[in-house]
Amino acid sequence: MDVWNNNENLDDLDKDFLSIRSLFLSGSIPNMYKLVKHSPTKVAKLLGLNYSSYHSKLVDPEKFTLFHINVLAFAVRIDPNVIHDIIQKQIQEKVIKRISHVQANNN
Repeated sequence: MDVWNNNENLDDLDKDFLSIRSLFLSGSIPNMYKLVKHSPTKVAKLLGLNYSSYHSKLVDPEKFTLFHINVLAFAVRIDPNVIHDIIQKQIQEKVIKRISHVQANNN
């Protein structure tokens, strides 16, 4: 994956996005649902979603598209892998259950 330049001047970054950036980079976002209290209407609008759709994706983060992840990452000026890693860790149990279920039905 391409390396994103995150060392830009942050003076012009929206204060809400700066706050979200800090939360991601400090490790304070262990799961995507933690974003629900951080400018949800603004983030939903950024992603081209209504609040209900955004909330649904926070509950089930596998519903976020790569485009959504990249838009959010670009807006808060972080590497999209930061967000992807949070989602991947969060959905790991669902993935394991799905694979186990399919394998059990094939035997």
